Amino acid sequence: DEGPAFVLAQRPDAYLIIRFQARPPQSWYDLHPEQCAVLETGERQRHPSLASDLHQHLAADYCAAYIRFCLSRPWGGRCLGFINYHLCEGSHGPLCGGWLYDHSEIMVARWRRFLTERYGDDAALRRAYGDDNLSLATIGVPTDRLNGPRRDVAALLYWQDERENRPLRDWFLLQQTLYADLLTRQANASREAGGPHCLQLHDTLKLPMQGWSNHGFFSMADSWPIVYPETAAGSGNMDVTALLALPAIDGLCTPYDYQARGAGGIFEPEGIADSTALRGDKLFFVEQDIRTYAGGVRNCGMTRDLREFAAVTWRDLATALTRGFMNYLTDHNADYYSDPPMHDVVARQLAVLKASVHWPHAAVPGIAMILDERASLETNGSGHVMNEAIMWEQKQGISRCGVPYRIYLWDDLARDDFPAHRVLYFPNLYRVDDARLALLHEKVCRDGRVIVWGPGSGISDGRTISADHAARLTGFQFSCQRVNYPRRVQLCDFTHPITAGLPADTIYGGAASYGPVLYPTDGAPLGWAWSKFGGDDVGLALKSFAGYHALFTTAAPLPAALWRGIARFAGAHIYCEENDVLLADSSLLALHSLKSGPRRLALPGPRRVTDLITGALVADRTAE
Repeated sequence: DEGPAFVLAQRPDAYLIIRFQARPPQSWYDLHPEQCAVLETGERQRHPSLASDLHQHLAADYCAAYIRFCLSRPWGGRCLGFINYHLCEGSHGPLCGGWLYDHSEIMVARWRRFLTERYGDDAALRRAYGDDNLSLATIGVPTDRLNGPRRDVAALLYWQDERENRPLRDWFLLQQTLYADLLTRQANASREAGGPHCLQLHDTLKLPMQGWSNHGFFSMADSWPIVYPETAAGSGNMDVTALLALPAIDGLCTPYDYQARGAGGIFEPEGIADSTALRGDKLFFVEQDIRTYAGGVRNCGMTRDLREFAAVTWRDLATALTRGFMNYLTDHNADYYSDPPMHDVVARQLAVLKASVHWPHAAVPGIAMILDERASLETNGSGHVMNEAIMWEQKQGISRCGVPYRIYLWDDLARDDFPAHRVLYFPNLYRVDDARLALLHEKVCRDGRVIVWGPGSGISDGRTISADHAARLTGFQFSCQRVNYPRRVQLCDFTHPITAGLPADTIYGGAASYGPVLYPTDGAPLGWAWSKFGGDDVGLALKSFAGYHALFTTAAPLPAALWRGIARFAGAHIYCEENDVLLADSSLLALHSLKSGPRRLALPGPRRVTDLITGALVADRTAE
């Protein structure tokens, strides 16, 4: 009762959103060790197995009991709603430490039941798995091939035929079923307890973080692993469109990405914010965890002084306003903004936030990153490739090219209200089939857009890995090397509009080794690949088709200046020619940089311009 009482003593008209988590107490673990996940080493974890129906049932009951309790308190009438910060924030706990499979007795039983429902009899299972010794009654949970001997792991191709990774695919599909059940149960129980008008938000579905290693980042005792299980897919965070559509879920609320979040970095929510906002009937909140100098300890992108605090919080507010979500201020490093001058900054930001309700907000045609939440089904399960192509592309490339960007799910393309972005980047659309091709040709391949195909685009038809499948999706022809290899590309043509004006040392890619490697053999070569044995291979190629243009890149992430050239060629408006963090919608334009000095900002047309930080009118009508 103390927290709400303190708030309401200062502001009796305040509304409260209560944050909670269905976390099992130690007594539950003591009573039910058999309900916990077990590593392939045999070590039992202090974390419930996703196969634990007992945990799922009790967690849902707890959500309902907690909400009913809060609403029964004297301050219950001031509760606007609740945020369920799920156990491990929607991820499976052991996966955060790099452990994919659960070998508990209850999971083994659930695994066998799943395979029985999927294959029906031993003969079908043996055909699918290519092993005549298997039986539905005795088959065990797989072990992670990524934990194998160094030479074996190095030779394990990233993209996999179905016959090679069938156990992994089945495991991901089972986790999808189990997690959907857990989330649905808690959401429905919370809705029933709170009633139809009590806001229910959830911390989960962190698809922009595909490719993240939790302990590799947070644990000072653990190195960042070379390969590691992809957390989102391993936690069952697939079929996201169906979960977002649940009537009991009003929206999502997640922290924002911890990597590169300080001054000079970006404000990117961990959850799928743009897809949530696109739906119109769902809310997205972000825990704006700005750890400040008031704590005295360097921590998670901490702002080091008042100037950095102002710059970072203004950047974050601008991101939220231009992309249609809401941020709430937090400081987990210190007492909340205990340096009084911080409050002057926050007060001005709140005034802007209230004023923004009356502005028109529409996405301007820019760059869209399109994520396939099912991409890991075509792989060996490692997250290291998507870390390069998705997570670091957000931080290094598209956020700094002078054109606004958004991040969506594949299923969003089918919506009638999908914004008319000029560039669409597909970092992990590995699987091609007739339905996906039809959607692309109907919704995407038109209007002079540029499609950027990431490494491995279309490499699978769901059964086999082949350059022919990639050609079917992208329209390029390819040579293929069935090896894992690092990717680096150097620009070689500086006459094309995309690359004109870029420096001669524009080289991109990284040391991550994965394969098979696809090199385009037709189209206009814009970049050479620094490839195996110094081969004469193309790493970046452009082709023009009826109604659209396509780029295929062998490496990721792409640099900001290259993205700017792509966007300009696609007809997107370029707001800034510098490689600063650029944020924009139809009403607001913001720039964030560590580099001081003048900047020229080009507007889409003559506009009335007001400096929101000072409130001063810059110009009654200007185009720059």
